[in-house]
Amino acid sequence: MKLILAIIQTADEADTVQSLNKEGFFVTKLSTTGGFLKAKNTTLLIGTDNAKVDAVIAILKKHAGHRMQLSPVSGGDMRIFNPAGANMVEVPAGGCVVFIVDIDKAEKF
Repeated sequence: MKLILAIIQTADEADTVQSLNKEGFFVTKLSTTGGFLKAKNTTLLIGTDNAKVDAVIAILKKHAGHRMQLSPVSGGDMRIFNPAGANMVEVPAGGCVVFIVDIDKAEKF
């Protein structure tokens, strides 16, 4: 048995947890803060059989992995970079840190 600890961005929490639940995984979520900018995030605790770890990882990559998204930019003359004058740029977002821990024994009661 494994315990998967996945630290994800809070913005990715709903879709990730919903997808995990839909595939039969039980999830405990904790609101956490950390990292260089002390940003809010969510830590998911997922207990599963060894054979199902790859399925959990695939869901995490799909819903909480790195992606590009549009973000507003303030200040400066953005027409230099964007002739249309829109104050939006594409920036990297998302990402997940995953720890997988062996569990010798787990009980529910």
